[in-house]
Amino acid sequence: MNLIDRYLYAVTQRLPEDIRKDVSRELQANIEDMLPENPTETDVRKVLEKLGNPINLAEEYSPNKRYLIGPTLYDSYFSVLKLVTGIVITILSSITMLKWIFNPTIDSNLTNMIIEFFTDMLVTVIQGVMQGALWVTLSFAVLERTGINEGKIPFIKKKWSLEDLETIPLSDKRKISRGETLFSMFCTVLFTSLVYFNPQLIALYVKGANGVIEVTPLFSIERLQSYIFVIVLFAIIQLIIFIWKFISMQWSFPLAMINAIHNIALTILVWVVISDEYLFNQNFFLAIADYTNIPITKITPIWSNNLWIFGACFAVISIWDAVAAFIKGKR
Repeated sequence: MNLIDRYLYAVTQRLPEDIRKDVSRELQANIEDMLPENPTETDVRKVLEKLGNPINLAEEYSPNKRYLIGPTLYDSYFSVLKLVTGIVITILSSITMLKWIFNPTIDSNLTNMIIEFFTDMLVTVIQGVMQGALWVTLSFAVLERTGINEGKIPFIKKKWSLEDLETIPLSDKRKISRGETLFSMFCTVLFTSLVYFNPQLIALYVKGANGVIEVTPLFSIERLQSYIFVIVLFAIIQLIIFIWKFISMQWSFPLAMINAIHNIALTILVWVVISDEYLFNQNFFLAIADYTNIPITKITPIWSNNLWIFGACFAVISIWDAVAAFIKGKR
């Protein structure tokens, strides 16, 4: 029966692969024992509703009882935590190396310089890893308590019913690419880390007449600080969406809806940022003019036009991403 198959699927997909078949056979036998001879659909519905939410039933069958995050999300939590930790270590180590290459701390004692370099790297990496672990943990806590892991719309409490059973996927069209999710997560962590820890590295690098690399930051650091909170907030929301994708592995209406809302809000933020003429360091444009021998009066309009083109492209990509998610979610 279709309802029984869907119920068995909803239970077993949340269990380790090596016990799924055994649990499926055992649970199916239990369901059949609870049903009368020649059961009707009404009989089946009564039995399945008596058994309750398949997520809770899967917890009972699961051999691993872990409750730091929750038994249904712990394995995904641990996987994401390892991924984020690896990404953070790689990015922050690279950023620290770049900072020392282009803006080294001059010390006559080479040993002191080496010690200071590794100390700086270690402190930065530890700080980043701790923050990454914190936000991953909080993200999973949000997913757990809003019922997202059960396929619900966030913050809408609703008693489980058979209508909440997932359909057994017949194709990969709804599947979310793990590679795409990981790449997006990497880019988000990279940009956020640069802006939060070392925004001065986003700059124009020109070799001077004396052979020294001259660095001219793109942003006015003081002005950028006014956006830091919002940027970090969006990064955290994006991380939650990435984790949701990682857990669900396929598009659904709630996920597509949250993704669309985030894309719209992010597009608005991008347009606000590129409209802020005080955000960009004027010395950056002077350095470009000096390097290219193009008058500053021409550099500024070119930069402005390119920003608007970037904003338009970003909006189109965001809209397409949102629409594509809804289309895939219906397949």
